[in-house]
Amino acid sequence: MYDDLKIAYYQRDIVFGDKQKNYEAIEQEMANHKDEGVNLLVLPELFATGLKNKNNIDFAEKERGETYHWMQNLARQYDMVVMGSMVEKDVKDNLFNTLYMVYPNGDFGVYKKRHLFGLGSERKEMSQGIYNIPFSVKGWRIASYICYDLRFPSWMRNDFYYPRRFKYDVCVVVANWPACRNDAWKKLLEARAIENMAYVVGCNRIGKDNNGVEYSGESRVINYKGEVIDTIESNKSKLQIVSLNYRELRHFREDYPFYMDWDNIGFKAEDLTL
Repeated sequence: MYDDLKIAYYQRDIVFGDKQKNYEAIEQEMANHKDEGVNLLVLPELFATGLKNKNNIDFAEKERGETYHWMQNLARQYDMVVMGSMVEKDVKDNLFNTLYMVYPNGDFGVYKKRHLFGLGSERKEMSQGIYNIPFSVKGWRIASYICYDLRFPSWMRNDFYYPRRFKYDVCVVVANWPACRNDAWKKLLEARAIENMAYVVGCNRIGKDNNGVEYSGESRVINYKGEVIDTIESNKSKLQIVSLNYRELRHFREDYPFYMDWDNIGFKAEDLTL
C-alpha cells in the first residue's frame, strides 16, 4: 500500500518575461515550507515567463535548458519532484509548450502540450505533442496535462494503457486559464475526476498578462468522486499543501467498479489489478 502523497501547488502571478524574479519568488515560498516533506511541487503553466501574444521564440529555451536546470536544483534541494512548463525549441527551432517532471536524482519526465489554443498565438507558433506517458512519484502514477487539454476528455482518458492497472491515480493540470472562463475551469476539473476515477489537481495563475487578460486562479484539488477537497482563494498568491490518500482511492475503485463498463478497454475483469 502506497504512503500518502503530499502535493504542494503554487497559485501565483507571473512576472512577464523575467525568469529570475519568478525563480526567486518560488524559492522564497518553498523556503517557508522546507520542513513539510513535500513530494511533488506543481507550478502554473509557463511559470518562468508567461506567454507572449506572438514571437514566443523570444522566450524559448533549448531542450533541458536554463529553466529545466533551475527545476533540477530545486528538486535536489528539497528532495521532491518539481513540475512546470516552459516554451522550448528543438534543434530545428520548432516551438513546444513543454512540461517537465524533474526528480531529485536527475531523472525527468516530459510532456509536450497536445491541444494548442487557437484563439491566441499558440496554435500558429507552436507544435503539438504526440504522446503522454504517466510518471511515478512514491508509487503513485501521475499524468500531466496543460491548460486547454482540459477540454478534451478523450486525450485525458484514464484507461488501461498499461496492462493490469489504471493509467494514472492523479491527474495534474497546469494552466493559464482566464478568469472569464472560470466556471468552465471548475466544472471540467470535476468532470475529469469523476469520469476517470482519479484525483485531479488544477494549478492556475493569477494576475494580468501582457495582453491584458486577467486570471483569478481558482486552483483546487478534486477527489475521485468529484468533490473539492482543497482550494486556494481567488486572486490570492499562495502555496498550499494537500495529502492524497491511496487507500481511500483504492477502496472507492473496488467498491464502485465503473471501469468495468468503460468503452473499448480491451481487458478482462478478472485480470484487473488496482
